[in-house]
Amino acid sequence: MSFRRPCVLLTAVVAACATATSRQQQATSDASAGQGDGPSGGEGLPPHIDAAIDAPPGSCTTPCAGALATWSFTGAPGTQATTDATNMAPGVTAGPVSRSSGLTVQSGLNSINSSGWPIAAALDPAKYYTFSVTPPSGCLMDLTQLSIDLKASGSGPTAVAVATSGDSFGATSPVMPTGVSTPALSLHNVSSPVEIRVYGYTAAATTGTRRIQNTLTVTGALR
Repeated sequence: MSFRRPCVLLTAVVAACATATSRQQQATSDASAGQGDGPSGGEGLPPHIDAAIDAPPGSCTTPCAGALATWSFTGAPGTQATTDATNMAPGVTAGPVSRSSGLTVQSGLNSINSSGWPIAAALDPAKYYTFSVTPPSGCLMDLTQLSIDLKASGSGPTAVAVATSGDSFGATSPVMPTGVSTPALSLHNVSSPVEIRVYGYTAAATTGTRRIQNTLTVTGALR
């Protein structure tokens, strides 16, 4: 049977894909605290990520299309080191949003906020926000779109780009510097963790800030 079902049928699948519970997050946490890798496991990897790498594709028990992970910054002070995912599709592991060590922590309600962005009209590979998405064991994952809400101060970076570990962050895609935008992601048939980085650059001053605010969502499919 083809994975691409008619939209009427897909609607229910999308709803299931976008739904996650605290019980699921607790199960992921419990799995991470479990025993180490077996003989075929990745050296030093958490069990939930190691399982996603080792399991053979084609045995996906949670196929879906839609929102794979969402992060909410509502109530966050901006200075927090990390922001955990609030919703994940069944079986998906989403890493927290964090800033690289090259950035300086700044406050900003309902966001994660930073200064220290480059003034140059080119990104600095050491200055970014980062988060990751890992597919469930046995599933192949497509990442197709990012929905991101951004804001900068008057002297903050005016250019933003997104890149992924799919090509070792070699290719970047431009992102609207203010408000909500939906840049495309083009990763297909992935069975291992994917890191996504958001870079800011072309700031008027290094004291200028750039924040991710309100909500952040990664869209794609599991099969």
